[in-house]
Amino acid sequence: MRYRNRIKLAPGLNINLSKSGISTTIGPKGASLNIGKTGAYLNTGIPGTGLYNRTKISSSEKNAINNNSVSKNQTQVGVKLDLDENYQPVVEIYDNGGKNITSQQVINKLKRTPEYKENLKKIYNLYYNQIIEETKEFTELYKHILKPITKKEIQDKIEKLKPQKYTKKRFDILEPSKSSIEKELLIEAKSKFNSVLFWKNKKKRTQFITDNLEQTLKKSIENWKTQKENFENSELNKEKESNIEFLKAFEQKKENLLGNLNGAENYVINNFETVLKEIDIKPEFFIDFEYDEKTKTFFIDLDLPEIEHLPKETASILQSGKLSVKKKSEKQLKEEYAKCVTGLGLLVTGISFMSSAGIEKVDISAYTQRVDKKDGQIKDDYIYSIQLDRENFAKMNYQKIDPVNAFENFSHKMQLSKSYIFKTIEIEK
Repeated sequence: MRYRNRIKLAPGLNINLSKSGISTTIGPKGASLNIGKTGAYLNTGIPGTGLYNRTKISSSEKNAINNNSVSKNQTQVGVKLDLDENYQPVVEIYDNGGKNITSQQVINKLKRTPEYKENLKKIYNLYYNQIIEETKEFTELYKHILKPITKKEIQDKIEKLKPQKYTKKRFDILEPSKSSIEKELLIEAKSKFNSVLFWKNKKKRTQFITDNLEQTLKKSIENWKTQKENFENSELNKEKESNIEFLKAFEQKKENLLGNLNGAENYVINNFETVLKEIDIKPEFFIDFEYDEKTKTFFIDLDLPEIEHLPKETASILQSGKLSVKKKSEKQLKEEYAKCVTGLGLLVTGISFMSSAGIEKVDISAYTQRVDKKDGQIKDDYIYSIQLDRENFAKMNYQKIDPVNAFENFSHKMQLSKSYIFKTIEIEK
């Protein structure tokens, strides 16, 4: 029996701004810098969310800008530093009232300061990291693969699995004693008999305790026994109810582990869909899949992202410390696209094997949309197919592979030229 479904994986992750510390609050692209009387601050935030952070990056003594550098009127200024769409520095100087100071003399004086040069290099590095990370999010998908769990690991979990048991609480209130009741009656007697004729109080208090001791002790013990019985009955009920729930949880967990071990259809499909719906990667792709429980094989049709979705720019830091941003060559884009689509296939394979230790094979056919030169219509062109077995897949060091070369570990069909052009292949349906 086979199960078929189709899921769209939309881009869920753009740039992980927290890793690189770069984003945008002012300017067209990303980080900004404020230099004021309390020091230099790097402003970061996530566009469109309203989230904002301000981090001090240098001492106030070195970054204070006072009248000596800006005006004779002792006007304290602030500075905003950013890069424009061509990655060139843009400087804005403003006073405490928010008014821009446009004096070129002031701007030139600022640009000669060591603080300006130092923080401009930091801005360059932040943009560099952002540009590089944007590409890595497409080309290093395979680094997100987790090593598939083995049948032995599942069997070990089953053997160690035991239902939880409820531990009854002890009734920790002490049984009333003669001495404890005497102390309670004495407190009550002192409240009742507190005449200014103090010599009479002692006799009356002693008599009050004598008259009430036996009856009060008997009643207190009866109440204590009732309270103890109610508490213990309550704990017995809790033990019974809790152990029923613990047993249900145990049986469910055991059933899930057995489903994992045996590659049961419902378990596999639920797991696979859950992971796919939570996946958080940049490229958008579609997936059609069937699972054959008899052969323990996933059959996957992968609708790949297009090359147009990849970042078009690359960056480097020059010896001078300046940022250089250039358009990628066609060959570089095609090479990165090859890594993206093969890496995506490996990532989906990893998710498939994670769905169950009982899955033995994953069969992927991947296609992209191209214009048919015969009629000018867009059609699906298959560019690779690959059959991956669990054992060989688990042996790979996912952090160090080249995804294109990794296909050589498995039976596959892919015609990729030295200039990274995929030719259409024929696949068996």
